Amino acid sequence: MWLFIIILIVGHVLQEKFIESWPDPYFRSKGAVWPQPQYMTIGSKSMIVDSEAFKFVSTVGECEIIDKAIKRYHKRLFDKTEYSIVKMTKLQEIKILADEILSNLTIFVDGGCTDQFPQFGMDESYKLNITNNTALLKANQVWGVLRGLESFAHLFFDQNTKIRKAEIRDYPRFLYRGVLLDTARHYLSVDVIKANIELMAQNKFNTFHWHIVDIESFPYKSEVIPELIKGAYTPNHIYTISQIKDIINYGRLRGIRVVPEFDTPGHMKSWGIGVKDLLTKCYHANGSIYENFENLLDPTNPNTWDILTALFQEIFLTFQDSYIHLGGDEAQYWFTECWTSNPNIRQFMEIYGLKDGSDIQAWYFSKLIPHLLTLKGGRNKKFLVWEEVIMKGNLTTNGITNADIIAHIWKDEDHIDYATKMGYSAILSACWYLDSITSTADWKFYYSCDPQNFNGTQTQKRLVIGGEAALWGEWVDESNVISRLWPRASAVAERLWSSAETTDIGKAWPRLYEMQCRMKAQGYPVQPAEGPGYCEHEYKIQLPLYE
Repeated sequence: MWLFIIILIVGHVLQEKFIESWPDPYFRSKGAVWPQPQYMTIGSKSMIVDSEAFKFVSTVGECEIIDKAIKRYHKRLFDKTEYSIVKMTKLQEIKILADEILSNLTIFVDGGCTDQFPQFGMDESYKLNITNNTALLKANQVWGVLRGLESFAHLFFDQNTKIRKAEIRDYPRFLYRGVLLDTARHYLSVDVIKANIELMAQNKFNTFHWHIVDIESFPYKSEVIPELIKGAYTPNHIYTISQIKDIINYGRLRGIRVVPEFDTPGHMKSWGIGVKDLLTKCYHANGSIYENFENLLDPTNPNTWDILTALFQEIFLTFQDSYIHLGGDEAQYWFTECWTSNPNIRQFMEIYGLKDGSDIQAWYFSKLIPHLLTLKGGRNKKFLVWEEVIMKGNLTTNGITNADIIAHIWKDEDHIDYATKMGYSAILSACWYLDSITSTADWKFYYSCDPQNFNGTQTQKRLVIGGEAALWGEWVDESNVISRLWPRASAVAERLWSSAETTDIGKAWPRLYEMQCRMKAQGYPVQPAEGPGYCEHEYKIQLPLYE
């Protein structure tokens, strides 16, 4: 009995301590930028914004990317929609008393306009000055204008009637800042994918890693191999090439690259539904076939290479990015000896002197990548692969160089040391699997993870080109993808954009809280980042209510 009472008392004390650790729900910033800019000074005073007369003035001339961005930001900041945060009566009152009123932002681009697609290495730097009734945004390329416009929007506060005086000089720390969405485990509509791309832009990410197919479904509707679509859940759960191009262009207008992943030689069960004999048959020790266990490509079948050639050529012509993700993870996850259990593949191994499944995978990629480089548009491609590919075989054969390969580290943060020692560029996801959830403020863990925090040389660390927040789809669908991702991914965004010295969680929290409310005020169902609290403009869910 006494033990039970003691447990209750201890539990109550711990609960009180836990509650005390929650931040003050009133403790948030006003008009602060997320992610934190590289260099920023904030004036002691703010200016009134004349929302009725405010204009974005571009000196570039006609330019689709800038012109459409101006329309988006004007609507977001000033339009009177359901989620509008401008109160005109209040604005009229404060304008009468204001000494300084801001009525325009002038935009300059040294490099002029472009109608191209964003690519790795694009210049996203910008300078933003807001002072003395004047606001100027300068950038070398249109991509910097997009990032600068986002920072400009963050400086608004008090129901978008005021703006901070500020001087900002900003650029990203890492050139690759990605978010992975998985549309194979659960289908995501085009609109939801676009909504996430918009939120990526608002958090200054620049790469959408589209894990489009996997074991469970093949929603990509190929025009050159139409049989593959039989692997989709239903005819309604597909992406046509027209829809894909629409998503790619939506990303282009926001400076977001779209990098597809077609994972081989594992994770391929859905491919085999439409294309027979593409996958390896696995055998029991007694020689009988292991039914319904085909997940691995059969690299010994000549027809396999015809399928891969046609499909990847179509992919190269559909997706505009210079990067493509080839997968390569967990090739032997389901049945460790599937390849080696197959008599045809064992014979193949003897011919080529291959000892085990790892050797087969290394052989496969050493043939696949040089072949892809010969396709139309292939010579300009770089290939992302999951870490197993570079850790279980030497890829720098058959004309492949380290520069052709980018290692995607997902199992262990320490593996980035190995990858860069081998001379590969690398991105990190190991600490940023956002589909995993806890009952704590896990944004702090994401915020504290740094892709360059390993005991490597400066040469190695220069090979780390960025990182990626991954949201796998086993437990995520249309109903919770936005809330599961945001604002937790915002913590990753600041780590990848801001200076390596920007690490203070206490200083980050008020700005993250404001960013959470900023996204929610636009109508996005983002979840709380930490503990009890409120936003002035809460998300309004639409539910069917029956009398």
